[in-house]
Amino acid sequence: MKTRDMVQVGLFMAIVFLATAFLRIPSPAATGAGQVHTGTAVVFVISVVFGAKKGAIASLGMVLFNLTFGLALWAPINLIVRPIMALIFGGIANYGGAGGKNIWLNALAAVMGGLWLIPSMYVGQVLVFPIPWTYPVVGIPGNIAQIVLALALGLPMIRLVQISRPD
Repeated sequence: MKTRDMVQVGLFMAIVFLATAFLRIPSPAATGAGQVHTGTAVVFVISVVFGAKKGAIASLGMVLFNLTFGLALWAPINLIVRPIMALIFGGIANYGGAGGKNIWLNALAAVMGGLWLIPSMYVGQVLVFPIPWTYPVVGIPGNIAQIVLALALGLPMIRLVQISRPD
């Protein structure tokens, strides 16, 4: 990886961390399940515009959030689920050389990423937290809201970043 790429992904991780930490609605659930935050939208934009690999690395900003905001039990879940979600976002949006410029592929990428995120977070909670298997249901609306935010905020942001991107 080139120095420029390393600097970019470091910056992207920081932006994802900030979007997750400070642009969020905390969950009422005792486990913190289903927080609504804009970190997913930022990962969506990065994955579509800069590629799936950079998006996957940038998604680790959510793991940093978990470790610094007292939600360390979520770190292993996000360490697995979020990079795969980013690979789905970027892989679909850039399919066939589309370069993230096809709005329909971008929207499909967000939906498919959501179809990965929602059940994966559910299963992750069942495996990590000592709770009955029905409890993680409370997190599903928040995870759906994250994908809706990714679509609503991400699609116009993708276009803006593409227009203003220097390279």
